[in-house]
Amino acid sequence: MFDYNSYPTVNISYTTENSLKVTPSHYKSKQQKQLSDSPPPAKTYAELNEQSTHLLISHVEVLEMFQITSRATIYKWRQTRGFPEPITLMPLRWLRSAVEEWKDNTSRFGKRF
Repeated sequence: MFDYNSYPTVNISYTTENSLKVTPSHYKSKQQKQLSDSPPPAKTYAELNEQSTHLLISHVEVLEMFQITSRATIYKWRQTRGFPEPITLMPLRWLRSAVEEWKDNTSRFGKRF
């Protein structure tokens, strides 16, 4: 490979329309300033999930939430007791907030899940 460090340094500058002298170091510092003025980076998917009340949960998580072992129970609740419909992904998912709301409303009427 070539050793570019052995070449002499060349100073480059140019003049803009407003007779402003600009050098690569000016340009570099301007770029860094623009980067520092930019908004903070977007949150990761995991960070958003921790804060979201609309977290999607799986069959397994629903089963654990109600301490049941059969998926058929979830389907029966959907047909007879107004359990929230799943979000159609593969595999199915539910909004945690909808399931918790259903759980709270069902508990108020003295029904055991």
